Amino acid sequence: MLASDAVRLAAQTTGEPYAALLPASTLEFPSETDSNSPAVWEIVDGSWTMSLFNSVSGWAEISRGPSLRSLARHGGVRFTTAAPHGGTWFESVILDADSWYGFYHNEREDIVCPGSGKVWPRIGAARSDDRGVTWTDLGPVIETPVSAVNCATNNDYFVGGAGDFSVMLGPARNYAYIYYSQYDEVGDRVGVSAARMAWADRDQPAGRVDIWHDGAWVPPGEVAVSDEPSAEPAWDYPLATPIFRSTNRWDDDRAGVDVLWGPSIHWNTALETYVMLLNRAVSNAWEQGGVYVSFNDRLDAPDAWSAPALVTRGGSWYPQVIGLDPTLGTDKYAGGIARFFMTGKSEHLIVFGRR
Repeated sequence: MLASDAVRLAAQTTGEPYAALLPASTLEFPSETDSNSPAVWEIVDGSWTMSLFNSVSGWAEISRGPSLRSLARHGGVRFTTAAPHGGTWFESVILDADSWYGFYHNEREDIVCPGSGKVWPRIGAARSDDRGVTWTDLGPVIETPVSAVNCATNNDYFVGGAGDFSVMLGPARNYAYIYYSQYDEVGDRVGVSAARMAWADRDQPAGRVDIWHDGAWVPPGEVAVSDEPSAEPAWDYPLATPIFRSTNRWDDDRAGVDVLWGPSIHWNTALETYVMLLNRAVSNAWEQGGVYVSFNDRLDAPDAWSAPALVTRGGSWYPQVIGLDPTLGTDKYAGGIARFFMTGKSEHLIVFGRR
């Protein structure tokens, strides 16, 4: 496909949406990455500046610059409170007035299944008042019940849990929608799942996230962890009903694996709809079977995402876009043509259009 053809196709406004890849010069993020990598724009000293978060091995680092091609490493994030045990992979960042709200993947080892070498992930939140340099931990926002842990799973990494996600603020800024991977292998609950949090609760999010369960938004139940009146409550989150359920999870008796995971979501201005990119695991070691795409006009309608369609076979983890519009293009906002990254490396543009 020629570049001129890509522009023409992206400009179409009728028919079913699609995504296609177009070879491009290689571009890499400044730091190593092993998760979705959020980007934000803000005016700094009178100039628009992009900040990009790359995370690996439980450590997040910021790069800054005037454009995607001109980013320089700026240092690692620091917590003003105790850093969450098990590390943090920052996967979504949302700007709000003078504060930044980050959402992180957290992996706990030996909390359950000690000695297995596997972890139990969860999703947490943090706030920064200095443009992402230091963060105050706001605690976990999505955890799955310990009763769903499977220490005997064939999954090489996880014994259950929730993580590998994307957070989008709704158009009315009333809810933050969390689309995440649920790894609990009970009752066919493995798959891509949804939750929401009232944005008014962003500074005190614990226990405020509703889970998409059997067609409704269900809040967690409060669980007392002590008889002391002043004890901090814990929360009993229901397992979500996946919107893309695994057809062959890790712990069943069938050969092979077939699990969609790791959603990355953006609003696409050419399509005027939301776009979700997905990984597909096909082995216990999460061999990448391909990258898939799904579309939905509404974040608040989890069941309305289109059936995932293949974008490319094979590939590597964490497919995502970075939009090309100056001061606007991020992992959450892109047009008809954007940069397509996998594991922090881009060798393609991704073209969005309608057939």
